Amino acid sequence: MRADLPAELIFICAIILTIGALLLYGMIIRRLLALIKGRYIWIFPVLGGFLLLMLAAVHIYRVLFYFPLLATAGPGDLFDLIIGSMSLARVESYLLLGSGILALIGGLSYYLTSSR
Repeated sequence: MRADLPAELIFICAIILTIGALLLYGMIIRRLLALIKGRYIWIFPVLGGFLLLMLAAVHIYRVLFYFPLLATAGPGDLFDLIIGSMSLARVESYLLLGSGILALIGGLSYYLTSSR
């Protein structure tokens, strides 16, 4: 199994841009909360950005470690390598889900706080 490097590069660039957007989103909410005397809601999108950073690290590790091994694996090693790669893919999915949930919690909390 070979990694499609241009696709992986586009994926990592998209993750980095999303991390930047979440950090900017958190900083904007932080400044707006000062106007309505709200606190600490801005931390949710920032934590979501850090979860995405962890996702990028896990993904890069998976691409650099498992994909070359899968390309040269024999029949005896193939199953264990596929299981290891898929377990890291599951971790990536959980990190992506957690990031989305934290960003949503931050947005909903800000909306409810500012609507009062």
